[in-house]
Amino acid sequence: MVRKSILMMVVLALGMLFIAAPVSAAPGGGGATTANGWYEGEEIYYILSGVEEGVTQRGENDLYLIGGDRAYQANVAEFVPGEAGYTPHWNVNVVGTAAGVTLADILASPFVSEHFGEESVLFDDVEDILGAEAAGLVTIAHPGVVVLCPIISEQGAEAPGNTQLSEIFPPFPDTF
Repeated sequence: MVRKSILMMVVLALGMLFIAAPVSAAPGGGGATTANGWYEGEEIYYILSGVEEGVTQRGENDLYLIGGDRAYQANVAEFVPGEAGYTPHWNVNVVGTAAGVTLADILASPFVSEHFGEESVLFDDVEDILGAEAAGLVTIAHPGVVVLCPIISEQGAEAPGNTQLSEIFPPFPDTF
C-alpha cells in the first residue's frame, strides 16, 4: 500500500516535471531544457520536450527512472539513434527496490555501474536494470507515460540559450 502511494506520487511528480520543462524554458526563450542520461555505461544528453498527452505506450524505446525522475541519478535509455527500436518517444519505467531489498543488497550485486563510486550512478545500462529485476533486487513499474526526449550531442546540450538540468543528485536512500 505504501509502495503504491509512493509510485503514484512519483508518477504525478514526473508529469509535473515534464509539463513544467517545455522546450522554450531557457532564459531568453527559444532554447531547450536539456538533461544528461545513461546508455550502456556512457553519458548521453537529450531535450526535455514533455509528456505526450493521451499516449500510454509507443514503440519499443524505454526510459528507466531510478527511484523517480532524476531522483537520485540521471535516467537510463534503452536505445540511441542509429539502433533499431530508437525513437525520441520513450515509454517511462520507474525502478524501485524490491520488497525486503536495500541499497546495500544492490551494491553487492554484479549489476551496479562502474560509475557508482565516483558519480553515485547505480545503473547505467538497461541490461543491468533488467538483470537486477530478474534477480529480485528491483521492481519496474510501467505508469503508462510517454515522453518526447530526442537525444542530442553534449555540445547541443550545452549550446548557448539551452538550460541544462543539474547533474548533482542527492544520495540514494536505503530503499527507493
